[in-house]
Amino acid sequence: MGLLSILFGHRQVPTFPTDRIIPLRVWDDIPHLRSLVHDCTFGFDDVLDITKLREALHTLLHIGNWRQLGARLRLNSEGKLEYHIPTQYDDTRSAFIFTTTKHTSSINDHPLGSRLPRTSSSKAPFLAPCAAEFIPLVCGHGSPQVLRDWISSDLPQLRIHVVLFDDSTLLTITHPHTLMDAVGRSTFLRAWTAVLRGQLGEVPPFRDLSEDPLASLGVEVPGPSYIHADRVLQGLGIVGFGIRHLFDMWFHRQQDHLFLIPGRLVDRMRQEVLQETPSSDGTAFSYLSESDVLLSWWLKSVTRALDLSPDQTIMSMNMFEIRDLFRDWFPTGSAYIGNAIFPCYTLCSVPEIMGGSLGTLAQANRRALSRHRTKEQVHALAALQSRSLLKTIPLVGESNLVFMACTNHHKARFFELDFSAAVVRPGVPLSKRANQLGRPSYIGYAEHTDGYYSTRNLLRVIGKDAVGNWWLSCTLREGAWEKIVGLLNSALMEIDKTLET
Repeated sequence: MGLLSILFGHRQVPTFPTDRIIPLRVWDDIPHLRSLVHDCTFGFDDVLDITKLREALHTLLHIGNWRQLGARLRLNSEGKLEYHIPTQYDDTRSAFIFTTTKHTSSINDHPLGSRLPRTSSSKAPFLAPCAAEFIPLVCGHGSPQVLRDWISSDLPQLRIHVVLFDDSTLLTITHPHTLMDAVGRSTFLRAWTAVLRGQLGEVPPFRDLSEDPLASLGVEVPGPSYIHADRVLQGLGIVGFGIRHLFDMWFHRQQDHLFLIPGRLVDRMRQEVLQETPSSDGTAFSYLSESDVLLSWWLKSVTRALDLSPDQTIMSMNMFEIRDLFRDWFPTGSAYIGNAIFPCYTLCSVPEIMGGSLGTLAQANRRALSRHRTKEQVHALAALQSRSLLKTIPLVGESNLVFMACTNHHKARFFELDFSAAVVRPGVPLSKRANQLGRPSYIGYAEHTDGYYSTRNLLRVIGKDAVGNWWLSCTLREGAWEKIVGLLNSALMEIDKTLET
């Protein structure tokens, strides 16, 4: 929920005296997380058993502290978010909402369902409609879309809607971003599927919501100051950026698309980058991930498609999660359902991106991640953000910067989720598809914002499917997509010609 909503009030529901009240963790209750609500849809080429899905989720949310996922959201008198956890769940106050829609037909006969891209039927490159266009199909009536929908009601934070066809199943999870990040969502889904398989011993213990391992971040900075502290926008710099960004939003409509990139293109680009890119000692740069190369190609392509001025700076903000970095705070084997994400920044001028090689940019992105992903720098950035007036993620660069961002969910391995224990029958024969029984062939994210946080130029790397295609989505200025597709097709033609010779 944005600042204006807090200032001008909202409908607050009565509290229940028996509820356990827990303040949200420090880094869950920050402005840009309040502003985002996710509809995460998983499409299966199989018919799933609705009863098994519901009963397994019910069982999970009655195992130890997993019951805390049924907590309600409230806003206290100080403008802080709180969890209100019922002492028990019943028909009047359930731990989650589970709704269904059934169609007695094939998904291919549905006007919206037939347009969903799937691993089993879509050949990359493929530009698909944005996930928001499928909301009438995948979300139930009255599905929450902003944080206010939760704090002005007694709704549980998890809403599940399952759409059944004769040959497919669509499962959508709706939740506020304050509840969890992509890794937290992956942990929750894998606990759910463990219960489906009857393997309760594989359900990790749930970290109590009252435990806030990241609360001390930035409180006492143990090392050097933030590496870009001297380039953080402040005062008139922020005003200048805001005016330019609002102008772009007002005068240029935007389009959101899901698109598939062939794995062979990413593999070839990575091979070429590893051959061309030297490290500081002159040897080949030994580690650049597929995601490094993919992000670099994307930055170059978008910079070209937006036809930016040579005097502008690109601020590429790449989100990374820090559970592995602070291992002492996140013991192996426990489930931390929350947010543990911080940004790193790569700053490049438009000429540097346009004139430099893909390898040079990929190395710059990898170097930026390596520099930011240290305990000292996370502490320093947290301190900087905590001291800011609105506790917002800082902008780095000049006032004429172009904001680009990336959130990479490949680590969550959503395409490898295994719901086979709930399969009634396959909808597409296994011989005619690459994805295994009970594994998603479609993943889509629809993001709702309350206007505080813009998702323009935000790239979402959804992951790599069973065929090897990379699924991405992004919101761009209208007209940019045609150029992106043209650049993609040109790159593929060049690679295919090379393979033929």
